Amino acid sequence: MVKRLGERLIEAGLVNAGAVEQALEHQKITGHKVGDCLVELGLLQEAALLRFLAAEFQTRFVSADKLAKARIATEVLDRLPVRLAEAQNVLPLAVDPERKLLSVVAAEPQNKSLMDEIALVTGMSEVYAYVGLRSAISAAIRKHYYGDPTAFAALLEGANAQGQAPAAPSRAGAPEHGRTYAGSVTGTGTGNRGGLSLNFRVETDARMRLQRGSSTGTPAVRPSTQRREPGGPRGLVSDSDYVETLGIMVGLLEQDRQRHRGHSAQLARQAGIVGQRMGMPHKELAALTIAAYLHDLGKPAERHFSLASNAVNPEWKAQAKLACRIPTRMFETVHLPAQTNTILAQMYEAWDGSGTPQGAKGEDITLGARILAAVDSFLELTKNPGNALGRVLPKEQALEHLRKYAGVLYDPVVADIVIQLQSGELLRHRLESEGRQVLVVEPDETARGELLEAVLKQGLVAHALSTVEGAQDGLARQDCDVLVVSLRLGLQDVMDLLAQARSAPETAGLPIAVVGEPDNATRERLLMAGATDVLSPADKPAIAKTVQALYDDRVQHNGPGRVVRGSFDELPPRELLRTLGGGHKSGRLNLRQHTLEGYLHLERGRVVFASFGGHSGEPALQALLKLKQADFQYDPDALLLDVPQMDQDLAALAGGLNAG
Repeated sequence: MVKRLGERLIEAGLVNAGAVEQALEHQKITGHKVGDCLVELGLLQEAALLRFLAAEFQTRFVSADKLAKARIATEVLDRLPVRLAEAQNVLPLAVDPERKLLSVVAAEPQNKSLMDEIALVTGMSEVYAYVGLRSAISAAIRKHYYGDPTAFAALLEGANAQGQAPAAPSRAGAPEHGRTYAGSVTGTGTGNRGGLSLNFRVETDARMRLQRGSSTGTPAVRPSTQRREPGGPRGLVSDSDYVETLGIMVGLLEQDRQRHRGHSAQLARQAGIVGQRMGMPHKELAALTIAAYLHDLGKPAERHFSLASNAVNPEWKAQAKLACRIPTRMFETVHLPAQTNTILAQMYEAWDGSGTPQGAKGEDITLGARILAAVDSFLELTKNPGNALGRVLPKEQALEHLRKYAGVLYDPVVADIVIQLQSGELLRHRLESEGRQVLVVEPDETARGELLEAVLKQGLVAHALSTVEGAQDGLARQDCDVLVVSLRLGLQDVMDLLAQARSAPETAGLPIAVVGEPDNATRERLLMAGATDVLSPADKPAIAKTVQALYDDRVQHNGPGRVVRGSFDELPPRELLRTLGGGHKSGRLNLRQHTLEGYLHLERGRVVFASFGGHSGEPALQALLKLKQADFQYDPDALLLDVPQMDQDLAALAGGLNAG
């Protein structure tokens, strides 16, 4: 006998039996389906339910927010009679006349007889169905067929009242900021076809919706009015809003500096990736990002100080000593985070004590300053002909500089990670994993290093933290696909962490492995509280294999990917396209060069749509392939809801590009 939806959701760890009972009671009143009732009551996030259904039906989903912002051509709507759309809860999205393909969103995309009926009525050869909630599709029918501008008002207000902002891709690396893009919609699943342009904003503060509850450790999910800050209070401005605004302002200031245009943004992003790799918690990453944006403000315009330049020019070093505190003094009234002030004050200090202004050395230099010094020096050597050497170094020479001066100018561990980043190794790995990652939380430094190494040997992207606060932040930001926590954090803290995870729709199904040697009774308590498995710390390779299995299972069941950002400096275009094409990746690759922006949409390693500078199709593709310098972002969960224009092999296109 086929299990009911409620039972399947319980088995998947998305809801508990009590939630299903509440939904069934609500169903008696409303007559709505159980899944819709769970979402209406705030017991299950819309995106979590749709992701689950998309995996079951082997398709992709379209959320209420995306349907509300969709633009559907009249000729597409005319294909499907409104009475049929209303009766069957189906909305047409796009038509591909060449392939005679109609894309629709339906509450029951698995209903083959319905799809056959729609194909017959519309004269199409094939109907491809995305999945959506009945309530959202009904609202979309009212909006698009009847022109009702208020159709989604109650639906979206209800979602916001529950603290359930529309699903957005999580991100890895430095704090990323909301941006607006057109032409795709974020969802997840195995199919990837259709047609429709959408504009949407990527929300970046999902972590603010998940708060710890009472003193007993019981978590609660609710809208937040007081948001955490990386430093002193800033009213109701979140740290990501603050950093985003700062980035925009600094970017405008750098527009007229040809040699440094976009430098601070690139420094902030790359330093954030290194910081995350080294286990910096979010608060410290935010402070590091702020320091990166501010590091050059108020300093002499004719030169850019860096640890590499200061080391070969005593005059520059002396001037850097005088200039290093200028940004801090400029922003005294803003009350920058204390960590930011320290980073700015120490970013010209050297590992061996030969730096300035204090001659601090080793770990007396704050980690953020060590990271900023190494990344800034590499960018200075490879991008700025006005550096103290008087010339731009090829990438390999700059990497050799980092190797040579690791343990002299630079923290050797930081230098090694920067080398991995700048060689493209880290970025390539993140693209291959579609932004997915494992988070290891272990307070013991030796055990943490051994466990992280074992997980990395499995070929997974992984980061390690030392505190339970880091784990809580990772949960709230949905920054991991498998969470590994040590009982050394304390049994009660681990139990609280499990309760926090299992009470929130976003993380209810997250695999959580607890590492420790509890007695049988405690082991049962952990499993009952929501631990996926309890593993012995003695066998690190066995732990890593279990983590790999949990990770693979999450990917198989449509665990979402994350946006991956980078630049051609880190990964040349040929390597970028080869990585995505060879991995048969789907999604959207957005490319930006200064004010010009375009994108390629991929389906299983093939380019099916291109847009650039107001053009689309082959001209846009060729223009994008000619870019020599660009920033990029890859969103593996973006759907193309436009008619496919082409079908070209990405790996073959990569082979036609010049190396480097």
